[in-house]
Amino acid sequence: MEQREFRQALRNFLHNRPGLRALFYTSLEALVVSFWHIRKELWRIAIAQGRRNLHVLDAGSGMGQYEHFMSSRFPSWNICALDRDEVEVGECNRYFVERKKYRVYFKKADLNEFRQANCFDLVLSVNVLEYMPDDQKILRNFYESLRSEGNLLLAVQSDKALHVQPNFTNKLLGNQEALHRYNALGLKKLLKEMGFVKIKAHYAYGYSGRLSTRLGVRIPKYLLKQSRDWIWVLPLYYLLTYPLILLLNFLDVLFAHWRGSELIVRAVKP
Repeated sequence: MEQREFRQALRNFLHNRPGLRALFYTSLEALVVSFWHIRKELWRIAIAQGRRNLHVLDAGSGMGQYEHFMSSRFPSWNICALDRDEVEVGECNRYFVERKKYRVYFKKADLNEFRQANCFDLVLSVNVLEYMPDDQKILRNFYESLRSEGNLLLAVQSDKALHVQPNFTNKLLGNQEALHRYNALGLKKLLKEMGFVKIKAHYAYGYSGRLSTRLGVRIPKYLLKQSRDWIWVLPLYYLLTYPLILLLNFLDVLFAHWRGSELIVRAVKP
């Protein structure tokens, strides 16, 4: 099963099954290393902002996993989620309306063109920027869309990954190749030139995060791409590996890494 077919199969499996979709979101929150890092930064932003009703832009919302987290933990936030996949946008809108989460709205949009001046207190973009040919234009759009004192929170692929064998990695992930890879100093310099201040960056997916990703995401995904029948074995698989995965994710967030597959960046518009 190819990457596109895998995603379509997952979408069909979750269609009109809100309980399974909620379980899927909760599983991603627990299993995906970058989710742990983003969640930590979102809590920091929420604490710093107090009880304000923030206006949030999620640029590249995917299947809506971060909207599920934010709307559950910060129900007063107003969230505009953008994605280029019209079908996924419709599925997510249907789910969140059924859950009576009316402060969340999904919209099809092109990030190259989307710009709403001084509208948002937070712009979140996870694993999107590296696939955009004109990434600097996207960042300028983010800057213009933020209000003064608004936060930008990014997760992008880094150029300091802990490498594995290329063929094995590509087969396991099945993803398209990123157009850009970033390092902390270069991206911080770029953001500073655009006007951002208070720029902080750290690496995610160190040794513990890489192992966690193999156990929690890549191996199950690879098995499902070979045959959908593996889905009946996965509950037992996760029962055995879940405690170790949680520990590895916790360690990845706890310790600083001098290199890693992903870069988490937070900046403020003055």
